[in-house]
Amino acid sequence: MNDKEFQEFVVQQLVKLNDGQDKLSRDVARIEQTHGEKLSALFDGYKTITEKLEEHTEILNDHTTTLASHTSILADHTERLQRIENKLETHDIQIQVLDKTKSNKRSKAK
Repeated sequence: MNDKEFQEFVVQQLVKLNDGQDKLSRDVARIEQTHGEKLSALFDGYKTITEKLEEHTEILNDHTTTLASHTSILADHTERLQRIENKLETHDIQIQVLDKTKSNKRSKAK
């Protein structure tokens, strides 16, 4: 291989390197573009999910507050019902005693 052939060989290799580098640059730009779009879509989805999660958390907090209020009311009603049942038992006993007393008085009156 003489000098002229060597120079032509080197020039051909440089042209191939430049072509390869241009192709590589285009590939990198394409990859950056598609990945950028995909990342943007992922971040949009993340944002949407986060917003929905915050909405659900707020709704859950409202329900928790309502449930706590209802639990308090239920405890109060249970206590009232127990007092009423206790009074009812006492009244039943008193009515039985009064009935016996009344029937005893009738028996003695005859």
